[in-house]
Amino acid sequence: MHIVMPGALPPLAVAAELARLLPEHAPTLHGWLQSAPAELRAHDVRALGCTAFESWQLGRLGYRPEAGLLQSAGLGPLLADDTAGHDPVWLAELVHLALGTDQAALLDPALMDLRPEESEALLATAQTLFQGTGFTAQALTPARWRLRLPAGLRPATASPLAVAGQRLQAWWSQDAAMRPWRRLLNEIQMVWHEHPVNEARAARGAPPVNGLWLYGGGKPWKRAEPAPARILDDLDGPARAGDWAAWLRALAALDRRHLRPLAGPKGPPAEPVELLLLGEDRMASLALKPRAGLLGLLPSPKKNWSAWWSHPA
Repeated sequence: MHIVMPGALPPLAVAAELARLLPEHAPTLHGWLQSAPAELRAHDVRALGCTAFESWQLGRLGYRPEAGLLQSAGLGPLLADDTAGHDPVWLAELVHLALGTDQAALLDPALMDLRPEESEALLATAQTLFQGTGFTAQALTPARWRLRLPAGLRPATASPLAVAGQRLQAWWSQDAAMRPWRRLLNEIQMVWHEHPVNEARAARGAPPVNGLWLYGGGKPWKRAEPAPARILDDLDGPARAGDWAAWLRALAALDRRHLRPLAGPKGPPAEPVELLLLGEDRMASLALKPRAGLLGLLPSPKKNWSAWWSHPA
């Protein structure tokens, strides 16, 4: 069994304190971490343009980016579910740009709570602005549109989940070739500023939609057929929000509901498990195996898991 846990590796600033609390909140996971060595790998979000979980998804499906593009380019055909086309697949996420006194940041897209009728109304308003620009848009989901870009324009862009919560200046392309997109986006932002959709969203406490985040750009590829994996993403939202109290509560529930039923009588899983823990900047994989024969009657040697949990890859 292959188990993947996005958000399971907290940032180094809080990792040591959470390691101290782990045995109490997640005794099964704690036992598993003690029972096997971990292979730790760094994840460079700036070089890849996507989160560790997105990178794992693309890698297991066999995506290899073209020269000049980030790995995140593959999210275009992946999220658009395009497996047969030949053209680059671009996406635009409907987002909220939070403006501070000296910086702008992208709100976590998972907090947008977009409804189908809202996306349809915003698209209808924006369609006239697309005319004659070389850009076109069509809705895929309430939160995501598929775009077509002018011929020859293929910027290297990062996914909205990779960018969320960070200073946008470091991710915002100032390339002269992107001026038409920046101009179009500025016009869209102006017509959406007091749009009835955003007024209704404000009335229900939802953030206004005041921007589009362009990403993707990869071409469809023949996807590999990987072994099934069980995705336990309960920790991902609290980790992205930096809410470590909520993270601990989610961890306790995950440990009780999903991991404990897989544990053998001595703690390690009853069947072999490949466990992958993901964080913002690193990932750890552990090959967990039940102790066979007489070894199963003896206490297993304990690994010093906190040595890698609280240190960079």
